[in-house]
Amino acid sequence: MSAPHILILGAGFAGFTLARELRGDVRANRMRLTVVEPDPYLTYKPLLPEVAGGETRPRETAVPLRRRLKHADLVAGSLESVDTSAKIAIVRALDGTERPLHYDQVVFALGAVTKTMPVPGLAQNAIGFSSIEEAEFLHDQVIGRIRFASAASDPAERRRALTFVFVGGGYTGVEAIAELQRLAAAEFVRFPGLAAEEMRWLLVEAAGRIAAELPEQLSTWTLQLLHRRHIHVLLNTEMTSCENGQVTLSNGETHPADTIVWVAGVTPNPVLDHADVPRGPKGHVRCNARLQAVHDSGTPLEGVWALGDDAQVPDLTRKKQHAYYPPNAQNAVRQARVLAENLRRTLDGRPARDYQHTSLGTLASYGGARGAAVIRGVRLRGAPAWAADKLYHAAALPSPGGRVRLVLGWIGNLLTSRDPTPTPLARDPRERFQAAAAAQGHSD
Repeated sequence: MSAPHILILGAGFAGFTLARELRGDVRANRMRLTVVEPDPYLTYKPLLPEVAGGETRPRETAVPLRRRLKHADLVAGSLESVDTSAKIAIVRALDGTERPLHYDQVVFALGAVTKTMPVPGLAQNAIGFSSIEEAEFLHDQVIGRIRFASAASDPAERRRALTFVFVGGGYTGVEAIAELQRLAAAEFVRFPGLAAEEMRWLLVEAAGRIAAELPEQLSTWTLQLLHRRHIHVLLNTEMTSCENGQVTLSNGETHPADTIVWVAGVTPNPVLDHADVPRGPKGHVRCNARLQAVHDSGTPLEGVWALGDDAQVPDLTRKKQHAYYPPNAQNAVRQARVLAENLRRTLDGRPARDYQHTSLGTLASYGGARGAAVIRGVRLRGAPAWAADKLYHAAALPSPGGRVRLVLGWIGNLLTSRDPTPTPLARDPRERFQAAAAAQGHSD
């Protein structure tokens, strides 16, 4: 008889870690493993603010999947549908063809995407902050707008170019605006023609405080740090429109801006809409504590599991009813280890065990040797928190070679200034060649 086939849908933190945890079982021929993922690499998202700020090179945050998942059949494609009754998933390959995948056990590890709202002009004028491409684009956008402003003769155009609006004051939004503001401040002084101008950095947050993942004391300290960096924080405020780059806020203010960054949370990957799995009120796969997908009655679906940002997993460590684990890398990685054990137990006919984890804390880095952290109940701020953040990510990056390059890059940052060189990712490099051909009369 052939070994049971395990199908993992997604290779973010959760899916990647699960696949790595099962490599010994695959080599022992206890199971076959297939991983479906459209991207060729895992993005280490906690470092994206540093990529945007020029502190970390984009390649250091990307982990090549084929190099780290040699034991698995890696299918480059996107999920089209899943029939859990027939135990078959349909995957669309990169060439557009559809491929059926039969499985014995399926794991939903599809992650989350940026959560958008029906704000007029949002889709046309804003950018998210969840990928390497977006982080690097923003690095170049900020540098490019300063350069444009130095050459612009219209004061209104200069003001618009030098206005940067971030919507969402969670720690990701705070880290992103903090890193980019430092990048911009270092570059701004290189343009004498802008001596009479000033940049405007706005952080718009609907709640009453920023970095709410941190204790209130550290949240307040973070707010004060941003104020010292000339970042204007607008609490209890929402963006109601950004049509044509005109940012309109619920407090009545209007700010013309060329750069609008939307970091107002995430939502489960909408590809789940094509799978017949039970969903929670916010769109996650409804799970029990053993990470099994369950019906409304609590009855598990045979052979269906979920974890990470697309799973609604009850938190048994809290007494509060209907408490669930938050979507973060800390839970994704630890859920993957428990699920790997539960898959082994299921194949052996043993009962699965519950996932229980008490948070180890929270880390946030704001650049400039400043950060905020809570580690096992100990609160840190400033340089100690920043150093703890660096040590953690240097150890957590799931690539030995990447860790070395990452640390060497940080050492280089201590010895030299950050690199403002733009990489025009938004432009197809073939356009430059085509333009050259057209100028020489060789265009089609």
